[in-house]
Amino acid sequence: MMQRILQRDVPLTVALPWMLLFLLSPVWLFYVYKTICILTAVIRALIAPGSVTLRAVQNDLIVFWPASHIMMTHPAAKIYDPAWFSAWRAAHLAVGVSSYLQYPYPPPALLILLPLALCGYFSGFLVWTASIVVLPGTALLHWAGVPRRVIITGLLSSAGVYCVWIGQFGIITGATFICGLLYIGRNPVRAGVLLGMLIIKPQAGLLGPIALLARRQYRSLGIAILVVLSLSLAVTLIFGVSIWPSFVALALPQAHRILDAPFPTTYENSGASVFWMMRSLGATVELAWVLQGTSAVLSSAWCWVAWRRPKGDHLALIALTSALTLLVTPYGYTDDMWGFTLMVGWLAWNRRRLELADVLMWMWPELCPIIAMLAHIELTPLILLLGAIRAWKRLDGIGTTAPACYPVPL
Repeated sequence: MMQRILQRDVPLTVALPWMLLFLLSPVWLFYVYKTICILTAVIRALIAPGSVTLRAVQNDLIVFWPASHIMMTHPAAKIYDPAWFSAWRAAHLAVGVSSYLQYPYPPPALLILLPLALCGYFSGFLVWTASIVVLPGTALLHWAGVPRRVIITGLLSSAGVYCVWIGQFGIITGATFICGLLYIGRNPVRAGVLLGMLIIKPQAGLLGPIALLARRQYRSLGIAILVVLSLSLAVTLIFGVSIWPSFVALALPQAHRILDAPFPTTYENSGASVFWMMRSLGATVELAWVLQGTSAVLSSAWCWVAWRRPKGDHLALIALTSALTLLVTPYGYTDDMWGFTLMVGWLAWNRRRLELADVLMWMWPELCPIIAMLAHIELTPLILLLGAIRAWKRLDGIGTTAPACYPVPL
């Protein structure tokens, strides 16, 4: 690509984005390299047990794998006790894991961890990555009509590679949210089921109800509520009522301690919230909360106005909602940007032109920690705001009148 640009009379507006992508590619390649190293270590560990130490594959699986085994052999409420959880993990897995690596997710998320209870740690990584995160997310996008090239680009994006590296939810929750929004007005049942499924990680779909209410999709909203209640009831019947007070009394305070910790800490280097951005700029916890609340209210209002419009590019609307959702939650990371970066790639493909902003947003999950570590500043909300503004401007790009349903380009 660079050779073609240099040899031909290519306009600067076309050449610059590709040049920037080329210049930033070493950062992306580093993330790919780290991911390959983990996958290679897992395969070696499975072929030759004992040849690989746990530290070679120490990511967020260090939280999910113990949780899956604890809930099968002990009262599941114990998972939310930081001291007990850390002691169990040290006895059964490894000593020296940072104490902030606790299990903070709501009880319904335990249901998707059940397959890990049948696996060892290393095989569990493959099951988690392939069978719980990547393949289901890819299947959902394919069934919703997302073009294959867009899906592949999303999986290869910096957020996609980062999700696999650290063993996080980003791909499956991002795909679920995107597909739920795609089905609004097109298939009310699927929209409701998918948006309701995000109870496993609620911050990933906070603006889903706003979109449904704005479009008067009350059937979808009712189905989403029914799914949330059904999953909550299922986890209660399986693990007992005590899991809920344990989550409220132990997990939520732990999450707040992580959230309110002085900037910077390791996890904040990949933060994505207005709260952490303001903390990085020296704001007090109280001021940061006020500004985060302001961001949440304004983002929700912006989402409402956008979904009330009877005309517009539905893909731009989903891209806008994906960006705004991350501006609502105070507890978000760059791996949660996967759905947003997927939509950035989809919009770029549809316009058949790559722009500088596309490259910056697509690469941001890898650039963010570098800037945060060097400058001690968290700037992700500004990147999300840029994406939201660009998506908002594109809402009139197609101008298809469709008050109840937007077809998805195949």
